[in-house]
Amino acid sequence: MTSNFRVLGAGVWGLAFSDYLLKLGHNVEIFCRDTNLSNKNISGLKLSHVSDKNLVSLDTLNAQKSNGEINIIAVNSKGFGELLNEHKSYFSTLHELVSLTKGLDHISGKYFSDYVFDMFSNIKRYGLISGPSFAKDLCHEKKISVSFASIDNKLSYLMVEATKSSHFEMIPTTYIYHIEIAGIIKNIAAILCGMADKYSSKGIYSNMIIKKACQETWQRGIEIFNKNNKNIDHLNKDRNSIITSPGCIGDMILTCKQNVSRNYQFGKLIADPSISIEDATTMVGTVEGYDCCLTLVDRTQSAQGELTSLLYKIIKAENTQRESLLKDFLQA
Repeated sequence: MTSNFRVLGAGVWGLAFSDYLLKLGHNVEIFCRDTNLSNKNISGLKLSHVSDKNLVSLDTLNAQKSNGEINIIAVNSKGFGELLNEHKSYFSTLHELVSLTKGLDHISGKYFSDYVFDMFSNIKRYGLISGPSFAKDLCHEKKISVSFASIDNKLSYLMVEATKSSHFEMIPTTYIYHIEIAGIIKNIAAILCGMADKYSSKGIYSNMIIKKACQETWQRGIEIFNKNNKNIDHLNKDRNSIITSPGCIGDMILTCKQNVSRNYQFGKLIADPSISIEDATTMVGTVEGYDCCLTLVDRTQSAQGELTSLLYKIIKAENTQRESLLKDFLQA
């Protein structure tokens, strides 16, 4: 069945996912600031269906009419709030929204699902796509399983059915907070893995850090359920399936063990005491784990887990103190 999609953002993931949807026969409009495909940074992506005719100026979004399209946000986490705020009149017409973007709003400290629901009472259904994959893997038809997290079963069914193929599948889960949190903590863990690999043989501490990342994800999710006065009995029964889902441990393993991850690269850089935090962020670009760590500690009231607290101390420490802080933690 053919569906209509609007992908909001034309970074590598927005373009790769759009190309995949077009390959499946869906209709896709890609809203972006620059509508010239040749200006995009798409080296390594094998785009076979996206063309300039699919690109629409983001400046026109507020003037667009909603005709039942599935809207997918595909900007980086810093651009999430900006996108929604600049195009309030458009988002105010929607009833559902899907996101490829995970993280926190760095001004309010809210998880993106809360940010959407608090800002737009008209949006009743929200879904998050998350899992162990790189954009180029999707373009090259590597076998991929990801999580689709939503409390709305109708939206989950629609997305699972519309996107399935011989090499791609979405596994539905209702535990959206845990998938959101995992998407944040995995980047923090990847920075620490990059540092650990720089100080010792590659991979020696990766599994330990990933295990602690899963524990931190689980605990943060429990805190949210308790805060919302929700019964957690069923949550405890589903703990294993949540932790082992593609959007949780699957994504963590990929991000923490692949040196192409920007978070991992950032970790390797700041392991060098001659490189400042500021220089490392300039060299790598957007580092989600760094940004989210600061937001979690400075802008939320949540208790901080081991990895978040450790990375925050490392970020704030003198350059020469970083190694001892990490090693003391790993050897404790």
